[in-house]
Amino acid sequence: MSQERAFIENLFCQRFNFFIVIFSLVIAGAASANTQPKLIAILSIGFLLCFLVALTIYRSYVKLIWILKSLHKLKDHPVGASSEGIKILRMPKLFGVNWIIGWLIPLLCCLVLLVGAILSIKGILKAQ
Repeated sequence: MSQERAFIENLFCQRFNFFIVIFSLVIAGAASANTQPKLIAILSIGFLLCFLVALTIYRSYVKLIWILKSLHKLKDHPVGASSEGIKILRMPKLFGVNWIIGWLIPLLCCLVLLVGAILSIKGILKAQ
């Protein structure tokens, strides 16, 4: 299970990094679009690509969370042992951040592209 956690966590981070690169390229392309049809095409295709990659990120996120919850239940595993150690120290437990990378950031980025595409189709968002 530890190897699977390492594999899924690595895959999760790689997909998120790939998502950020695609999103950045779409935003840069939209900023440099010199005609309205180009702007519409860039934002629409960019939304579709980012949405598809976001789905793969979410899928990895779900698998990672399931694996981590399973490992936290094992007291002899390092993940479970560290949880117990934190309880013994009475340190305040912070909130999990995987959900931010797993669905919040991809969702917000996709919404930005979708709103941009809609606004550019309606003519409210204009190309340079």
